[in-house]
Amino acid sequence: RLLRTLKITKVIKSIRALRVLVNQILSTVNSMLWAMTLLLLIIYLFAVSFTQAVTNFRLNEGLADFQVDGKVNMHKYWSSLPRCMFTLFMTVTGGISWVEAVQPLSDVGGFWVALF
Repeated sequence: RLLRTLKITKVIKSIRALRVLVNQILSTVNSMLWAMTLLLLIIYLFAVSFTQAVTNFRLNEGLADFQVDGKVNMHKYWSSLPRCMFTLFMTVTGGISWVEAVQPLSDVGGFWVALF
């Protein structure tokens, strides 16, 4: 009976440690959600800027289609707000090389390359 009592106290101690661990994980979820929200907001703001710059470039150059003059990568990465946000997310997380994504922006202007 004494061994059984010792085993029960060990289980209770391990459950207590598990409860503390779960509580700590849950308390960090709030901070993680705010960090993800901030990252999403920053990506959104930069994506709006880059999309506007590429759209202005297309209008000023008279490019109705991205397929003209090798602008395929510009369409692939910077043609719309969702694509632009996805491109920025991929470059931040290592999905694609930032050099590959910034090359089409060099046609738009050096300022946009530096901002990227």
